[in-house]
Formats: sequence, structure tokens, C-alpha cells
Amino acid sequence: MTTSREHVISIVLSDEDWQAFIRVQPEPVEWLRERIKETVSGAISESFVASLADEANTTSATTR
Repeated sequence: MTTSREHVISIVLSDEDWQAFIRVQPEPVEWLRERIKETVSGAISESFVASLADEANTTSATTR
């Protein structure tokens, strides 16, 4: 059974940086969450494509 866990990321920003950030990104938590999801899904896709390429190379090498 897989146990669901939540994780927290904390970064330190000066007040000046924070104010500038929320001016351009009024929903910073959601924005960060979406960037993380995009990064993870991109990494999974790249990994999947690489594994398919490796499998194809192995298959073609063994069928020669």
C-alpha cells in the first residue's frame, strides 16, 4: 500500500523580490505548482521516450 505524503518547499525572498514577483504572478503558489507539474511530466516524457529508444536499439541489435 502506497502512503500519500505532502511535501513543502520553502524559499527565502527579500520583500522587494516578493513584491515584484506577486505583481507579475498574483497566484504564486499555483504558478509554482504548475511549473513543477510541467517539469515532472516533461521529465517523465523524456525518460519514456529515451527508454523506448533504448528498447528499439536493443531490439534492432538483437534481430540483426
